[in-house]
Amino acid sequence: MTHRSEHLAVAIDEAIDPGVTGTIEAEAEVGTATVDVVEAGPIGVKVDAVRIRRDAEVDVVEEAAALPERLRSLGERVQPVEVEPRLGGATLRTKPEDMRRKEFYQVDISPNEAEVKRYRVRQGGRERTDWAMTRGQLRRLVDELGGEGGEE
Repeated sequence: MTHRSEHLAVAIDEAIDPGVTGTIEAEAEVGTATVDVVEAGPIGVKVDAVRIRRDAEVDVVEEAAALPERLRSLGERVQPVEVEPRLGGATLRTKPEDMRRKEFYQVDISPNEAEVKRYRVRQGGRERTDWAMTRGQLRRLVDELGGEGGEE
């Protein structure tokens, strides 16, 4: 079931009931938010990925430059590590000096989508990991990714 609301952040928060797990989707005028929920409670959630699909395309180069300033809810600053407008994508990662416990966020951007995942550095590579955040942080993250500016 897809939940719909005027604001995407409100829609996703209302769609995640305490105890729910799995992929949760919500819609608003600006697009669709999808959250892979590992655990949910009344105050916080543990997630594996957060994706925003925008109805309107953004310029990948401009978004890669603007998103690090907008994206504050993660608690770690991200920076562009790869911007390839010809291929229609960009990747941002946690700044090395902000990495905690060898973990980092990665934000992948395309003209219609932005996705946040978290990784842990392991010998010989990296592995995906989930992360915990309050519902307020999740709402802010959805707003920041979608460019709505922080509805609470």
